[in-house]
Amino acid sequence: MQILRFNDMKAGDWAEVVAAIGRGRLVCLPTDTVYGIACDPSNDRAVDLLYAVKGRDRGKPLALMFADMEQLRSRLPELPDALWRRVAALLPGPVTVVLPGGAGSLGARLAPARFSEVFARLPLPLAMTSANLSGEPEPHVLGEVPPAIGDACELAVDDGPCELGRATTVVDLRPLIEGSRPRLLREGALERARLEQLIGACR
Repeated sequence: MQILRFNDMKAGDWAEVVAAIGRGRLVCLPTDTVYGIACDPSNDRAVDLLYAVKGRDRGKPLALMFADMEQLRSRLPELPDALWRRVAALLPGPVTVVLPGGAGSLGARLAPARFSEVFARLPLPLAMTSANLSGEPEPHVLGEVPPAIGDACELAVDDGPCELGRATTVVDLRPLIEGSRPRLLREGALERARLEQLIGACR
């Protein structure tokens, strides 16, 4: 695995990341929460590899990392403005929101503010999940990424310790469509009390 230092990266280095993703490779990227592994969500072989190296249950969908709210809204134009106001209260932030999408659902994040400029150079949205083996602790420094995952990634971007060091809070906003309260699926970097301040009570 080739390691690139975030603070030293030039345009050519980011082009390498883009090229690796375009070839269907996995890459390891920093976020505000924990380090993640990412790939092109439209490349089935890359997605299969991501699931395999992480040991993730195929019944658990991958979240997508979007560039900004505009890109996310263009993916789901049918959702009502009232729901988007709740999404905007949470994103960008250390939260993954679950939204109605087509026949199923879509987990979504926005590029963290600190990384938004450089992530904008990548072919977003990316399929992205924490760079740990399923059931194991999430890595908040690159050195904590398990060798099995590191070996499967073509390259990694090292930005030192992640700011928050905890996985995202996951909240299901789909119940809002039927007038019910959002459902907290996982409490992470954003605590439940703050989540409820932002969007109202969760069940």
